[in-house]
Amino acid sequence: MSVMSEDSADRASCEQEQTGAVLFEGARVIVGDGERVIDDCAVVVREGLIEEIGPRDAVIPDPAWRTVSLHGKTVMPALVNPHGHIGYWKGAGADAVNFSADNIIDHLRRLAYYGVSVFQSLGTDRDDTEIRVRDLQRRGELGDEDLAVLYSAGSGIVAPTPGSDNGGPFFAVDAVHEATSPEDARRHVRALAAKNVDAVKFWLDDRHGSKARLHPDVYRAIVDEAHTHGLKAAAHIYTVDDAKEAIRAGADILAHLPRTPAPDEELIELLTSRDVAVFTSMSIQRPDGDGWLDDPALAELVPAEAIADLRARIRNNSPQPLFDTVDAYQRMESTLRTFVDAGVRVVFSADTGLLTQFPGFAEHRELEALAAAGLQPLAVIRTATQRSAALLGLTDRGTLEAGKRADFIVLDADPLQDMTHTRRIDSVWFKGRRIDRRGVRDRVWKAAEQAGARRPGA
Repeated sequence: MSVMSEDSADRASCEQEQTGAVLFEGARVIVGDGERVIDDCAVVVREGLIEEIGPRDAVIPDPAWRTVSLHGKTVMPALVNPHGHIGYWKGAGADAVNFSADNIIDHLRRLAYYGVSVFQSLGTDRDDTEIRVRDLQRRGELGDEDLAVLYSAGSGIVAPTPGSDNGGPFFAVDAVHEATSPEDARRHVRALAAKNVDAVKFWLDDRHGSKARLHPDVYRAIVDEAHTHGLKAAAHIYTVDDAKEAIRAGADILAHLPRTPAPDEELIELLTSRDVAVFTSMSIQRPDGDGWLDDPALAELVPAEAIADLRARIRNNSPQPLFDTVDAYQRMESTLRTFVDAGVRVVFSADTGLLTQFPGFAEHRELEALAAAGLQPLAVIRTATQRSAALLGLTDRGTLEAGKRADFIVLDADPLQDMTHTRRIDSVWFKGRRIDRRGVRDRVWKAAEQAGARRPGA
């Protein structure tokens, strides 16, 4: 039996719709729970769900099933990214002028192309555009199945900085809400809750002393009001002291690892006793040069001009990353290892959509960064599948198990040997349906070439 091709996978998708079942056989399957790997695996998918999974010789085939051979391939769960910023990126960077519903949908398409099945945009919605796109998608009105599922925290909350822009993201300082008092913050959170946002985001740090900080009474009100409406509160922090303040206020998520100083026993006790999630958000600051821009997987959707532009910016900042410092990054790596060893709930986050973080590809850079920091490969994959899905309350995905959605990535190489192998994608399947990656490429390049861009190597 031959290894699956794009055409045979297309046929399998159609056949599943007609017969209700497809048997995927022969791959090495990474379950996503941080422990189990099934060699020579059989996965039976019916109506978008995994009906049966196990060693091939333990699954009795039904003559009515259609079969897809995955011999020589590795399968892992689709990625779930609960922290990024959607709709602003175009070319080689993020800018408010790029923000639109069309750009949000383009990003959801790119995310799906790279195997990201769910994406949460955390606090940079503008005029409720994300919310409208999300709601259209949830009602099934977008008419395009080759998209990641969008979650949104709406417009996040910052402190006003008199005479200057606030401390929110540089591309969205006019889109976030400047809270002037505890009651003003509560009103904004109530308005967010009325729109059924998926989380509440606030920025706590002072951007190295250059911006005003939220007053404790204000961020406590934010968290309290969010919890009143059953919403998780995520805090953007920088220091260990910021992290402690956010946790004592009741924050459920730290959107970044604290970068200075090293975490102490008090912080670890706060994190573990209150089961606070800490997003990794590492690759956006990783001082890894510009060699990754030559990856063929990036060139599949990114014009040569954008790659050259970002390469020039990275080299101009060498040896420092575009944001922060090499020393800060080394502290982050050490903190990550400390947290994992202490049992802190560390959750994947690529902080996609700004600086170096191309939508879809950034998630794979984050996987590589976590492995390079010393996490074991199975643990890395778990952070980006089971743990991130659980954070969003998604009990139907995140691992490849019977009863769960058939959301998975088929790889040409094994990421347990080299985490960059997650970029060597053969195909992507959401709910048992193969994503039309060739169609996504054609659509992206048609728009890029109309705008005068050229493919890398052209």
